[in-house]
Amino acid sequence: MVLFFALLILFIIVVYFAEINNMNDLRLEYPELQDEAFSFRKDTLKVWGVRLLLTFIIPLLFLTSGLSQRISTLAGNGKGAFQSGLLYGLIFFGLIFLISLPLDFYSSYILPHKYGLSDQSFFRWFEINVKGFLIHDLITSLLLWVPYGIIYKNPKAWWFKIALIIIPIIIFTTFISPLVIDPIFNEYTSIEDEKLGQEIEGLLSKAGIEDAGIYKVDKSKDTKTMNAYMTGIFDSKRIVLWDTTINNLEEDEVLSITAHEIGHYEKGHIGKSIIISSISIFLILYLVYRLSTCILKLSNGVFGFKDLCTYASIPLLIIMLNLFSFLSNPISSYLSRSMEIEADRYEISLTEDRESAVSAMEKLTKTSLGLPRPSNIYKIWYHTHPTLEDRIELYRSVEYEKIEN
Repeated sequence: MVLFFALLILFIIVVYFAEINNMNDLRLEYPELQDEAFSFRKDTLKVWGVRLLLTFIIPLLFLTSGLSQRISTLAGNGKGAFQSGLLYGLIFFGLIFLISLPLDFYSSYILPHKYGLSDQSFFRWFEINVKGFLIHDLITSLLLWVPYGIIYKNPKAWWFKIALIIIPIIIFTTFISPLVIDPIFNEYTSIEDEKLGQEIEGLLSKAGIEDAGIYKVDKSKDTKTMNAYMTGIFDSKRIVLWDTTINNLEEDEVLSITAHEIGHYEKGHIGKSIIISSISIFLILYLVYRLSTCILKLSNGVFGFKDLCTYASIPLLIIMLNLFSFLSNPISSYLSRSMEIEADRYEISLTEDRESAVSAMEKLTKTSLGLPRPSNIYKIWYHTHPTLEDRIELYRSVEYEKIEN
């Protein structure tokens, strides 16, 4: 364990100084870049390092201090599997929520306000976080008895059966969340600009997409950054533009961003992401099963339990999941960048407007205080999108592809 944290801290230090060196190079290459962008990057790097450590330290403390076992004993005192799972989840995830709250407040409220990226009120920020806890952690607590029932009945094959259950949940949430969960946090309305709506409909028609809704969402009350996305199947297909995107970009630039999102849809990236996630779940859960079994044999009951058939083992499983998710980041980031490049190519072919694509991406980057590129190690491990430099080069050089509708 000491070796693991030593390596993790070494990784954080290497990444941090690689980013600092990269920023020094960028200052020379791009003298016009805002000082705020560099300061913001340094602050977010510090948050990233602390958060990465805490993803392992917090569950480890629950595990090694015996707190998880005590919560499990309290929750299971004369109660059934459902009740004890619900009570354990509410206590455990509630404590995690409270412990994480200061860092979350600093990273998602203090920093955006410090750098002028948000006008969000404190009460709005608090509302979003409480809603997030109630929706995600409460639902998780309500369902804890399901995977633990599987673990109890299938101590050697639980990873396979739980993966089979998770996959349809991923599919369900991918398509239902934008329609059911997202409106709990923000208001979705039709686009008021009729001309822009007609232009977007023209792009959809050129791409061969019919019966897709076009909406805007009131993200300006939370952030000044810009974004858009396309989701849904059959009659639930929809393009959603943040109101910040509509308000801060020229019409042709909005169309470029919309074309990029249509590209994700037309290239089947939603389905590909589901397939990749499904394969990853099987592999990661198998590795969690193997490593957690090994750890429990070596620990000889030091955590207060000798197998995974108790809710007290949740911190151990979280550590394992965080570990293998962290190690698989370079693969998932590479696959994500590849899909983004495909969508960029499609965007240019659909709009045939290279300069609007370039200017839109430059404005998105500048508005979010982004930099033209990260360090190589950060790009490999975490960057899910091509760098601004790479995207501009692609926009200006890629050949048009035939759009089939």
